[in-house]
This record gives sequence, C-alpha cells and structure tokens, in this order.
Amino acid sequence: MLRLVAAEPLFALLSETFQLPVAWPLQRTDFATYGWVHVGNTDLELWAAAANTDLPPDTQPPLIHGFALEPAESLQDSLAWMDEAGIQVKAPRAYRSRNPGGDLVTHFTNFVVSDLSGPSFCAFFCEWNRHATIYPWAESETPADRRIALRQELHERRGGPLGITGLQTVRLGTPDLKAHRRQWQALTGSQADQPIFITPDIALELVPTRSVVIKSLSLGVRSLEVARKFLIQHELLQQDTGTVLYMALDGLQIQLKEMASTAS
Repeated sequence: MLRLVAAEPLFALLSETFQLPVAWPLQRTDFATYGWVHVGNTDLELWAAAANTDLPPDTQPPLIHGFALEPAESLQDSLAWMDEAGIQVKAPRAYRSRNPGGDLVTHFTNFVVSDLSGPSFCAFFCEWNRHATIYPWAESETPADRRIALRQELHERRGGPLGITGLQTVRLGTPDLKAHRRQWQALTGSQADQPIFITPDIALELVPTRSVVIKSLSLGVRSLEVARKFLIQHELLQQDTGTVLYMALDGLQIQLKEMASTAS
C-alpha cells in the first residue's frame, strides 16, 4: 500500500507509461482516491487519503505504508495460530455493505498484527468473502483467482516496457531487530539461519531504524539494460549502481534488479 499526496499521477505512470495491468480502476470518494496495479506476484495499492492524521507528522506521504497478508487456511485459524505463537493482534474488523437485494454482506475482514506494526507501517491479514460482490470484481472471484488472470496479462505484455517480473524484496526498518526477526520467522516459517520469505518469491529484509517503516521495494526486471534505457528516455532514472536502478517516483524508494520471475 502506497500512501500518496495525489494518486492520479503515479497511477497514470504505472498503468499507462509502465503498462502494468489495472487490478482496481482508480476511484474517487470523499475519504480517499485509490486504485490498484499488478506487478506479477502481487498488487500495489495507491491510496491518497482526504486526511493523513493517522500518520506521524514526520512520516507523511509519499510513503510505502504496509501490506496485506492472506490467511493460509481461514482467518480464524490464523488468529488461533497467532495466539499460540504469542504474537499480538487487534480484533478482526469486517467491512460490510448492502447488496442489490438489500442484504448486509461482508466483503472482507481484516486484523492488524499489532506486534509487527507501528504508526508508519501496518501489517495485516485480509480474508475476502468469495460470495460478496464488490466493485470491480466479479462474484465468486478470490484474490488468488484475480492474480492468475493479471499475472497472465502482464506476462503477455512481457512485463511492459520495463520488463517487470514481480516484487522481489521488501526492505523493512525496525528499532528491535531481534524481536521482529523472531516474530517474522515464526509467522513465515523461515529458519533462524535463513533469509525471511513472506511468500516463496518475496523476501523480507530487516534493517535497523528508529521506527518501524518500509524503506524500499525491489522489483525484478527481465533486462536491466532495457529498463535502464526506458527510464533514461522518460527521465525517471534517479540512480544507477550498475546492478540496481533507482526510479524517481514521487519520493518513493522503488528499485529495479535483473531477476527472472518464477511465474514467467
């Protein structure tokens, strides 16, 4: 989830210039303007809130704010597992609305992992109701169903002009490396002496910081040379180390590395 001052410029850049599939068309409401784009193995949600009073004064947009995790089985199973592991969470919150027939339907239910979150970062579980109809998705689709179709769409586009293959690494800063490493290892099933993987193809890198905050995202590309030429042509290359390209994206730290997607 990317917190922005305005969602429209970056949404246009990602969906039109970078040609990433749109997972949720841009919507404008009284509380926020938001939309989703797909990057091969996950979605990026762009969110420009009407107010950012929930964020600390020194951590305002643009900000990579957090991410949603899907329960392996059910939300209740995940809650029970968290309790057994001693990881504190907030009470689940269901999001409901009336369907065309007038019935109150639960669209999705979230719970925040409070032990891993902070004022500038939120890790939470989200369980979608397969039988709820929610714009713009078809009834009975799950997030996994949608990702398969969107991944295929991106594959057919060859990852767009940048050749994007998927999210590779989330670099997360924490003031308590020991505690958070232990909790993330327990949550993901990672071994103590091995790297932490949120999913089989998305790594979590923990680094020391004063507060809990996502420092950067790394995306894989098919060819660093092709991506470099495109970014230079569009004046979007902020830094080039030879093996990593840093993009100029509204102050967000999103970088490109040459790495093939396991899904391609």
